Amino acid sequence: MASSDKTPGPMPLGDGSVPPGKAMTVTQHIVDKGAQMMQSLKPIKKMSQHVCTFAIYSHDLTRQIETHHYVSRVNQDFLQCAVYDSDDSSGRLIGVEYIISERVFDTLEPEEQKLWHSHGYEMINTLDFHSKKKKSPRIT
Repeated sequence: MASSDKTPGPMPLGDGSVPPGKAMTVTQHIVDKGAQMMQSLKPIKKMSQHVCTFAIYSHDLTRQIETHHYVSRVNQDFLQCAVYDSDDSSGRLIGVEYIISERVFDTLEPEEQKLWHSHGYEMINTLDFHSKKKKSPRIT
């Protein structure tokens, strides 16, 4: 997901729970159902993991959001994630992330490394949260 140290601009009118735009027409629903029957969606079916994490806003470290990463593994050192704000059917796509191993990260040029961030904090806190929720031992 893209991040910035800049404070975001004002939100458009509304509470942000519904994206702007008109409701879908019956015709559009029919087109979508037809597409579902005809298309295989093979890349999406490669997503084999769902990871719920808590991410902190880079411009405001006191705020965090729950994020849902739907992951497909390209190889041992590279993952692709579609990131949603919820795991229900109305979840909105809020970003795309690529996760690479430390081994691959170490091969990047220093300027390229500046564009990446660690997932260590998200993963450790997620594991801690889920282990408390399930009453299982903490994994760090």
